[in-house]
Parts: sequence; C-alpha cells; structure tokens
Amino acid sequence: MSNFKQYNLLAALMITGIFVVGQLYLTIPLTAAVANHFAAHTSDATWASTAFGLAYASGFLVFGNLSDRYGRVIVMIVGLACLSVITALITLSNSLPQFLILRGLQGFIAASFPPTALAMISEKISISKRAQGVAMLSFGFLAAAPLSQLLAANANTSPTLLMLYLSPVYALAAILLFYLIPQSVSAPKSGMADTSQSQIQSTSEKLLGLFTNTRITSLWVAAFTLLFAFVVFQVQLNLIPSINESKAAIIKLWGLPGLFLTLGFGWFSQRLQPERIAVLGMIVAAIGLILPLLGNDTWSLASFVISSGIALAIPGVITMLAMNTQPNNRGLAMSLYTFCLFVGASLAPPATIAAQKFSPTLIPLCAATLLLVAVLAIAFFGSKNTETTATN
Repeated sequence: MSNFKQYNLLAALMITGIFVVGQLYLTIPLTAAVANHFAAHTSDATWASTAFGLAYASGFLVFGNLSDRYGRVIVMIVGLACLSVITALITLSNSLPQFLILRGLQGFIAASFPPTALAMISEKISISKRAQGVAMLSFGFLAAAPLSQLLAANANTSPTLLMLYLSPVYALAAILLFYLIPQSVSAPKSGMADTSQSQIQSTSEKLLGLFTNTRITSLWVAAFTLLFAFVVFQVQLNLIPSINESKAAIIKLWGLPGLFLTLGFGWFSQRLQPERIAVLGMIVAAIGLILPLLGNDTWSLASFVISSGIALAIPGVITMLAMNTQPNNRGLAMSLYTFCLFVGASLAPPATIAAQKFSPTLIPLCAATLLLVAVLAIAFFGSKNTETTATN
C-alpha cells in the first residue's frame, strides 16, 4: 500500500474515532436538555452518559476477540453500520428509559471500533508509519472529549434529533473505510479461512496466555491509571470553590495544546523507545497532578502538563502492547486495554468526589502515586526492544 493510501486510511480512522468515541462525552453538556426533553429529573438524565459508558467498556471484552476470529474489516464495517442504525433509532425514543436503553446499546456497538482500529494499524500499516498511525488514532480518541462537547453545546436542536444528524456519519465512515482498507489482508490467519481446532485458540486459552504475560498485564495496569488521572484532574477542577465554571473551562482549554503532542509520537518514537516515551509521559502527568498543590495559580500550567503527559503515554502504551502480542490475540489484548482505560475514567468521578470530603489533596496524590506505580511496573516488566514477543 502506497504512502498516500496509508495516510488516507489513518486520517479516516482518526476522524471516525473522534465521532465514535465522542458519543461517550456528547451528552455531558446536554444533561439539562435531556431532562427537559423527557420531563425527567436532572439526576436521572445524567445516566445518558453513564449508560453509554458502562456498555461501552463491556463491549471491548467482546469485539476484540471477535475481530481476532472473523477479521478486523468485518467487525469494524458491520459495527459502524449497526452504530448508524442504532444512533438513528434513538430519535424515536418516547421516554427517558427508552433513551437510556438505546444509549446503552449504542455504547456497546460503538465499542467495536477502538480495539479493532488499534489492532488493524499494527497489521495493515507499514512499520515505518505504524507509530504515526497509533499517534493519530490516539489523538482522535483524546480530542473526542472537547470536540464532541463543543458540538453538543452549540447544537440548536433536541438531543434525539442531534443523534439523527450524526447517524449518517457512521454509515459514510463504514463505506469509506471499506474501500480504504486493503482487502488482501483483511482477516488474520486464524480467522474463518481455517477453523481447525489446532489453529484456533479458544478465548480461555488466549486469555490465559495474555494474563500470564507480565509485560502485557503491566500495560493494562498502566492503562487504568492514565484516564483515571486525567479525569480526576477534570473533576477536581470543578470542585474547587475559588474556581467558577467559566474559569474552569478556560483552564481546561490550556490542556488542548498538550494533546497535540500525541501527533508527534512518530517523531519521538524514532529517537526513544516506546517504553521510555510511555514512562516519560506518566511521570510528566504525575508532576502535573501535584502542581496545583504548590498554589492556586498553577492550575492552567497543570492542565497543560497533565494533557501533555497523557498524550505521550497513551500511544506509547498502545505501541508496546502491539509489540508484545500476536495477530491471533492482539484484538483481545487491545480490547482489554481499552476496557481498563475506560474503567479508570469511569471510577475517577466518584473517587474524586468521595476523596474531596476528606482532603482536597488526597485524590491527586493517589492518582499521581498510581501513575508512578505503573511506571515501576512497566520498567520492571516492560518491552525488551523486540518487534513482537510471542505469547501463548
């Protein structure tokens, strides 16, 4: 595949990632609008994000393994097509329970994209551009948060009608990716083409092989800490009495330039090993969490530092995971990675609110400590400069 076609594929995956992962954050600024639309309490309307998020995390455990068995292309294209249909059906919701059920189904189907796309990059993109591909997709996943909320906040329409407008985007993405992905390598060797028992590992066998590989489990631990730390900072910022909503929004904007460091991962990876980039990113993020403890005038700098660290760490961890897995279990490994990533993001808000009752310094110190524990785990069990490490 030519360089031009590879960059087209990567750009399409990145943009699709923004719209798919963006659904996780889309309803956050629409909580009041959802409550008004269905004449419900605001506290009940907040489940619009939670229902999607819980199903989203659960779906990772299913679709990564399916893509290992039946091929990345099939799972990705069918998943996007189904996501288009489910997103359109949300428009027909007549009550909040119906809306939440469909949001949950939407989240489950949306989970078919991230682990499949991550595994696909390591198999269909040339080695020289693989790091850049991981960086672009990681940027798309991270940028989805501010961009989707910006879209929702400026949409002059009902929450359900907004879903109808977004539905064609996923259908178009499915069609575009179908033509951009090279079909000659569309399925792993252990897929449908050969289904003998000797050539296809059962899910339990693959899980055993992954969980007994300490390099891989250390990367899953790191994944949990990354978005946990990132979301802890975001939530804590809204709990500081001296910082109002408008000031908090400005401080969060300081983090956006830091996210662009993700796009420079390809350049960094030519000079540093992915392990060192990931470790550096986690240490930088830990420093960012501690900065506000030095004074209230450091929040903006902390926002930039934390975002920069996470932007470096995530593609570093993804690249290490791809290096330490094989095609027949890479999708499953990536799905467990994304599961850990978003479990960390889901637990961060309640943990932050609970810790805030005891001490405002408790949760950032805990998050920074978890990042440093992950650093030690990666340093001890991490990649040993191999392109691919055999796993059972």
